[in-house]
Amino acid sequence: MGGCRKLLSFVEILVGLHQIAGAFYDTALLMLVQERSGSNSTATGSRAQQQGAISQFYMIYIPLLKVSSLPITYFLACQGDEKGRKITIWVPLVGYLVSRSLLLFVILFDLPLQVMFATALLNGLSGDSAAFRAGIMAIASDTSSRVKRSVSLSRIELAYGVAAMIGSIASGHLFVYFKISHDQGAGLMAFSCLFYTLSLVYSIFGLKPTQTGNGGYGSLLYQGECENGDQLRDPEETAWNRCQDETSMLLPKQNNARIQGILGGNMSVDKITLALLFITGVLYGLGLSGAVDVLPIFVLKDPLNWNAIWVGYGNAVGYFIFLTSFFGVCTLSKYLRDTSLIVMGMVSFSIGMLIMAFTKWTFLYFIGELFHWLST
Repeated sequence: MGGCRKLLSFVEILVGLHQIAGAFYDTALLMLVQERSGSNSTATGSRAQQQGAISQFYMIYIPLLKVSSLPITYFLACQGDEKGRKITIWVPLVGYLVSRSLLLFVILFDLPLQVMFATALLNGLSGDSAAFRAGIMAIASDTSSRVKRSVSLSRIELAYGVAAMIGSIASGHLFVYFKISHDQGAGLMAFSCLFYTLSLVYSIFGLKPTQTGNGGYGSLLYQGECENGDQLRDPEETAWNRCQDETSMLLPKQNNARIQGILGGNMSVDKITLALLFITGVLYGLGLSGAVDVLPIFVLKDPLNWNAIWVGYGNAVGYFIFLTSFFGVCTLSKYLRDTSLIVMGMVSFSIGMLIMAFTKWTFLYFIGELFHWLST
């Protein structure tokens, strides 16, 4: 009984259910947009119009989804700190289930494709992936010890990749298997809604509750360490050790002394370095999201002309980067500095996108993805 209760407390299971549901939804939406944009057209002009319609849809859908999630994400994070971490999980999951279930009605009742803009807005106003991922990471931190926290967070990233790969591969085959007359994607969306429901139920009854009020999660971890037999330490020393643990995943060990000096007020923060890091992160994020958002549209048109099965394979190969990043960082971090890993990842990702920009054959597309795998 205890082992079953422990199994039901793994946040990785929730991540897996959610990722599989999302993979099913992405494939169903892409295929529906292609169909509604005139997939039966063969003339060059009609093909160009179809491609323009698909691009126009996603140019509205994706920004609407991401921008609308920004205010609510901050609000949910504040509520999660005060009332419990599960709030940042439940609200986005309810939004996912309600908003993305509407795609099933769009397919079955032949509603206008523009209805999906309302679903994007509803999904964004419930927090979307920004709030959900933040809640997942917060719960993983709360329910793990200080020593094992980095391992727990790495396991979650690995679960994201594995589940997304499985869901992407299965989505193409399920789409073709359940393809009934003009109701393309109805069966696939039914499975997606089922997995979203399972993830919501699991988050309610499976995840361990975390008390974040009053003492906060730091007090909870400190109390847990004391219950495990750890000797009480000075509060300042404990705070420094926790800070050391949090920053060790991002900064080299040789920089710990510098961080300690900053905390003690003996050294000023290098604002120029922080500004450059921030600008670099923003620019890389813009390039990354822009490239990834375009890829599904690119593979549908000439010269690739992928169907649902190949779209699933392509998405699965793209998610394989989670696995290579996990094992690459674990291995190379022993020999390379963090800055070297960052530069290597940015260069390899850029090379991969450059190859994919000029690809004319499917095998060349996967060669480009191979360079993405190196972007640890």
